[in-house]
Amino acid sequence: MVVAVPRLAPAEAPDEAGLVERARRGDEDAFAALTRLAAPAALAAARRITGDAALAEDAAQEAFLRAFRALSSYRHQTSFAAWMRVIALRTAIDLVRRRRMEVPLSETSYPGPSEEKRHLDANLLREALAALAPLDRELLLARELEGEADREIALRFGMTVTGVRVRIHRARRKLRARFLKTRTS
Repeated sequence: MVVAVPRLAPAEAPDEAGLVERARRGDEDAFAALTRLAAPAALAAARRITGDAALAEDAAQEAFLRAFRALSSYRHQTSFAAWMRVIALRTAIDLVRRRRMEVPLSETSYPGPSEEKRHLDANLLREALAALAPLDRELLLARELEGEADREIALRFGMTVTGVRVRIHRARRKLRARFLKTRTS
C-alpha cells in the first residue's frame, strides 16, 4: 500500500542524484527516500487514470516495483518524481486494460463514437504534452495533475511565481495549438 507523504520543503529535500546512485548500488533506505519523494506524484497520476483510489494504490505500488527494477535506465533528464509519474501512468493504463480484459465478452459493450473520440483525444493530448519542453511539461503537470499552487511550484523549481505563471500560460497556449492542429489534420 502506498501512503501519501507530505512534500519536503526545498531546504529539507535530499540530494536526489545521490539517492538514485545509492539506490542503484542496492541501498534500500535510499530507494525508500526516493519513494517518499515521488509517491504523491505517482499516486495522483495513477488516480487520474483509474478513477479509483484502491486501484490507483495498486498501480502506484506496481510502478515503484517497476522503477526499482529499471533504476539503471533512469537518466536524470527530469526529476525522479516526473520519471515515476510516467511509470505510474503507464502502469495504471496497463492495469485498467487488464481489468477490462477480465470482463466477460457478454458484459462488454462496443464503444460508441463518443468513447472512441475520447480515446483519440487522450492520445492526441499525450502527444501534444510530449512535444512540450520538459520544464514546461513539468510545470503544467505540477499545476494541473498534482494541483500545486503557483508558489509551491516556484519553490520546487527555483523560479519566481510570475515566471511560473508565464511559463504555464505559454505552455497551455502551445499545448492547445498543437492539440487543435493535430486534431484537425
